[in-house]
Amino acid sequence: MNRLTGYLNDLTLRLYVRLQVFAAQEPVRLRAALTSAVLVLAFAFPSISAGFAERIGYVSAVALPILVGESTRAKVSPVDDE
Repeated sequence: MNRLTGYLNDLTLRLYVRLQVFAAQEPVRLRAALTSAVLVLAFAFPSISAGFAERIGYVSAVALPILVGESTRAKVSPVDDE
């Protein structure tokens, strides 16, 4: 049982680190995936209102760049070619 617990703990930490790396490298894709997941949940469970799903999408669109950092936002922002 101890080996299984250790394996699950290791797997959880690895997934968490991969998610952090993905969020730092691909913030736009992560926002899109999170928004899509919330909208799918709203479709699958009609008790979740569309307004709630929209609010989750708005919060993720605003909070994710703050959490990931300004350097990541600079990678996906357009640059003047002057």
